[in-house]
Amino acid sequence: MNSRFTCLAALAMIALPALAIPALAGPRDDVKAGAARCDGITDDRTWLDCYYGAAQPMRAQLGLAPAPGTQQALVPAPKLGAAAPAAAFQISNSDTSGRPGFFGRLFTHTVMKPEPPTRMASYSFDKSGYFTVTLANGEIWKQNTTDAVQAKWRAQPASYIVTILPGSKMKVGSHETYEVERIL
Repeated sequence: MNSRFTCLAALAMIALPALAIPALAGPRDDVKAGAARCDGITDDRTWLDCYYGAAQPMRAQLGLAPAPGTQQALVPAPKLGAAAPAAAFQISNSDTSGRPGFFGRLFTHTVMKPEPPTRMASYSFDKSGYFTVTLANGEIWKQNTTDAVQAKWRAQPASYIVTILPGSKMKVGSHETYEVERIL
């Protein structure tokens, strides 16, 4: 019995400091590390969205609104063996649509939430019937050409309430959902 206790105590003395080391990094270090992981993205617009998503740890530290989940999802997860960011050890109910690694999933509670609803500012259809929508917040989204659902909007754009959902989905009104990608 005594040798079991000694063994457990020795393991605890080794393991506890190892768990605390990544927590020494602050939000600035987390942002810089995330931004560096965005460097592999070649498309300028996608890189910029990734960069904005990488700033989420500082936004959370400052109490600012979270970056859209679509931006956070673009930040590549740290490579295996890299030090985990401090944010991975915090309990979070904010939208972190990125894909955390194994240990990140163990130590965080991730809730994927839609962005706040907004109104359409304008919409147009291409010759194939796919739409491009400008939202009141300035974002521009186009329908993915693999989406089989065709929109049949006829009313004024401001009459439509739009919610961007995790997974690049756009909900228009209370029931129409489309596959989309952000272009601005």
